[in-house]
Amino acid sequence: MGTLLQDLRFGLRMLRKSPGFTAVAVLTLALGIGANTAIFSVVHTVLLQPVPYAGADRLISILEYDTRTGTAGVPLSLPKFKEIAEQNRTLESVGVYYVREMSLVTPREPEMVTAARVSADFFRVLGVAPVRGRTFLAQEDQPGAAEVAIATDGFWRSHFSSDEEIIGKTLVLEGVNATIIGILPPGFRFPFNSPEPQIWLTRVSDHPLLKLVQVNLGAGYLSGIGRMRPSTTIARARAELETVNSRYAQQFASNADAPNHSIEVQSLQENLVGELRRSLLVLLAAVGFILLIACANVSNLLLARATTREKELALRKALGASHGRLVAQLLSESCLLSFLGGALGVLLALILMPVLRSARTNVPRLAEVHLDPSVLSFSLLLCVLTAVLFGLAPALQAAGKHLHDALKEGLRGSSGGGRRVKFRTVLVATEVGVALLLMTGSGLLIESFARLMRTSPGFAAQNLLTIPISLPGSRYASPAQQAEFFRQALERVKSLPSVESAGLVSFLPLSGAYRLSYFCVEGQICQGIGKDPLIVFWQVSPGYLQTMGTRLLRGRFFDQNDSATGAPVVLVNESFARHYWPSQNPLGRHIQASREVLPREVVGVVADAKISALSDSGDDQLYVPSDQMPYAGMTLVVRSTSPSRPLVEGVRGRIAEVDPTIPLSGIRTMDEVVGASVSRPRLIAIITGIFAGFALLLSAIGVYGVMAYSVSTRKQEMGIRLALGAAPGDILRLVVGQGMRMTLVGVAAGMIFSLLLTRLLASLLYDVRSTDPVVFGGASLTLLGTALLACYIPARRATRVDPIVALRYG
Repeated sequence: MGTLLQDLRFGLRMLRKSPGFTAVAVLTLALGIGANTAIFSVVHTVLLQPVPYAGADRLISILEYDTRTGTAGVPLSLPKFKEIAEQNRTLESVGVYYVREMSLVTPREPEMVTAARVSADFFRVLGVAPVRGRTFLAQEDQPGAAEVAIATDGFWRSHFSSDEEIIGKTLVLEGVNATIIGILPPGFRFPFNSPEPQIWLTRVSDHPLLKLVQVNLGAGYLSGIGRMRPSTTIARARAELETVNSRYAQQFASNADAPNHSIEVQSLQENLVGELRRSLLVLLAAVGFILLIACANVSNLLLARATTREKELALRKALGASHGRLVAQLLSESCLLSFLGGALGVLLALILMPVLRSARTNVPRLAEVHLDPSVLSFSLLLCVLTAVLFGLAPALQAAGKHLHDALKEGLRGSSGGGRRVKFRTVLVATEVGVALLLMTGSGLLIESFARLMRTSPGFAAQNLLTIPISLPGSRYASPAQQAEFFRQALERVKSLPSVESAGLVSFLPLSGAYRLSYFCVEGQICQGIGKDPLIVFWQVSPGYLQTMGTRLLRGRFFDQNDSATGAPVVLVNESFARHYWPSQNPLGRHIQASREVLPREVVGVVADAKISALSDSGDDQLYVPSDQMPYAGMTLVVRSTSPSRPLVEGVRGRIAEVDPTIPLSGIRTMDEVVGASVSRPRLIAIITGIFAGFALLLSAIGVYGVMAYSVSTRKQEMGIRLALGAAPGDILRLVVGQGMRMTLVGVAAGMIFSLLLTRLLASLLYDVRSTDPVVFGGASLTLLGTALLACYIPARRATRVDPIVALRYG
C-alpha cells in the first residue's frame, strides 16, 4: 500500500508537469465515460431494474395474440378475464385494468383527468397498499355499485392541498359522485406511460364500448396482470392459461374473442420494455464504441509521452527498477487519468440525465433515471477497465525497452522505435474503423428517420388544431343527446372568423388509438363476430375529411343528408377498394357490420391515411357518419387560416356556449401529434448522430496526433530529403500518403464490420436497407475527407522544415 501511495503521489506530480496532456486525456476520457454512464443509467432503469413492486419477478402481463392477423397485445374481454380468474391454479391473484380520460368538476373550471378502472384485486396483485384509507372491496367491483376512488399522492396534493381529512370526500367524475377511499404511496407509478392515471376506480364492467355491444360478445378492452405463486414459472402459467383459453373458446364459441385468439403471457418487465430493448442496446453499444475510440486516443497520447520519458525510465532501470515496477508506476498514472476522467464523466452524466428525463418520448420509466449506486458501480468499473485498456500496452512497451536501446535512442532523440510506431498506427486504424461503424449505423438511422418524416400521413397537418371532447354519460346517455351536442359545438366553432373548416372524428390518426370492428363485404358470406374480417373504422362528421385534407379519389364525401335518418352509407380507403374490388368500381357496393342489420352503401373512396404510425403499411379502413353511429368521445379538428395555437381560446369559448361544464384538455396541433408519434426514432437518431460526430472528431484527432508526432520525430529525415533536392510537394505526398494508408486500412476494416453489424439495425429502419450504398459511401467519404485534412496540416508543416536547422537538430 505504501508503494501504491508513493506511485500515485509521483503520478500526480508528473501529470501536473504536463497540464496540456493531462487536460486533453481527462476530457477525452470524461466524454467516453460520461456518455456511457448516462446511457447505462437509462438501460439500467428501463431494462435491468425490476418494476418497483414487491416480488416483481412473479408479476406477469396477460394479453392475447390474434393468430389470424398476427396482432400481439390484443386486450382481454371481461368474460375471458372472469374465466381466467376462476379457473387458474398457478396464479396467486389476477387483475385487469383500462385507462381513459374522464371529466372532473373542480371549483375553478372543469378539467380532464386520466383515470383507470381496475378489478377489485388489482392493487393486491401489485402488492401495493394505500398509505391512507383502504383498497377496493369485491362488492364495489359489481355493476350498479356506488362509485369509489383511490387517488395518487400527486393528485391529492395538487387538488386537495394535502388535506389530512381527505378520506370520505367526493369527486365529481363524468357527472357522478365518487367517494375517495384511499391515497396511494408517493412513488407509485403504473403503467409507466404518459399520461399516467391520477384517479383509480373499480367496476371494470363500466366502459363506453359496452354501451354499443353486449358483454357476452367478447369485446376486448382490458389489460391483464397476474402474480404467480412462488413455485410457478412463466412457462407453466402460460400453459395453464392457454388451457383455460381453449375451454373458453369451446364454451363461448359465439364470442368475438373465442376463435383465433391465444393467450400471450410474459413478465411485466418484458411487457413494459417490448421492442424498446433493441433500441437501447444499440445506444449502449454506440457509447461503448465511443469509449473504445477515447481509449485508443489516450493510448496514443501515452505512447507519445513515453518517448519523452525514455531517458527517465532508462535511468530507473539502471538504478535497479524491475520491469514490473515500471509497469506498475505507469499504470498508476493511467489509473489517475482514468479516475479523473471518470469523476468528470459522472458530472457530465448528471448534467445529461435531466435532459434525458425531459425528453418527449414514450420510453417507460424514463422519468426515474438517476445516479444510483448501481450506476456509480458501473462508472467505477469503467474507470478500471479504461485504465487497463489505454494504459497497459503503452506501459508494457515503455517499460520493456532494453536499457542500452533506450539510452541510445534517448540521446539522439529518436522516434522511439518501429514497434511503437506500428502500434500507434494500429490504434488509429482501429479508431477509424470503429468511427466508420458508428457513422454508418447513425447514417442509416438518420436516413430512416428522414424518410419516415417525408412519408405522407394521408392528410395535411399544417394549421390544424385538435381538441379531444369526452361527454359524461350521466348527462349525455343517449346517442341522440351526444349527436346534438356535437352538432351544436361544430356549428359554433365554424363561425369563428379564422376557421376555414372543422370536423369530428372518433379517434385521431397517429394518436395511438383506433377502433376495430367485424365487417363482411358484398359478395362474401357473413360468418358473424369473430369470423368476419376485422377492419379499422372511424366515425366522422361531414367536413372532417375535407378539414384533414384527405383526397377524394371517387364518389363523394359525407354531407348533411347522411344523418341518423338517412340511408346507411360508408366511405372506404384506397387499400380497402383495391383489396376487395380489384379492377372494379366500388361505388354502389355494400358493406355490413357484423353487429348491424342493414348493409351500408359505399359512396366514396378516399386516399389512405396512416393509423398508428407513419411506418404503417396501407391498412383497410372504413369511415362511418358519426350521426349514424354516435360516440361519446370525439376529437374536434379545426383548420384555420393562420397558426392554430392562437385559436384555442376562441374554441374554448364556443364549446362553453353549448355546455360550460365540458372540460377541454389535451389540446394539440396536428404537427405536435405527428411529432409525438415519431418521438422514439427521432431520439435514437439524434443521440446516435451526436455519438457519430464525437467518433468522427476523436478519430480525426487520433490521425492528426499520429501524423503530427511522426513529423516532429522525423525532422532530420525531412531535412535530409529537402537538402538532397526533394520538392515540398514530394514531402507533402509522403506524409499525407502515410496517413491515408493508415486511414484506408481502418476504413476497409470498418466497412467489413459495418456490413456485418448494421444488419442488427434492420428492425429499427424504415424504407432503408441495412446495407444502403449511399449511406456507406457517404460515411466513408466523410471520414476519408476528415482524415485527409488531419494529415494535411502536419504534412504542410513538414514542407516548411529548414534543412540546416533540421540537420543541426539531428
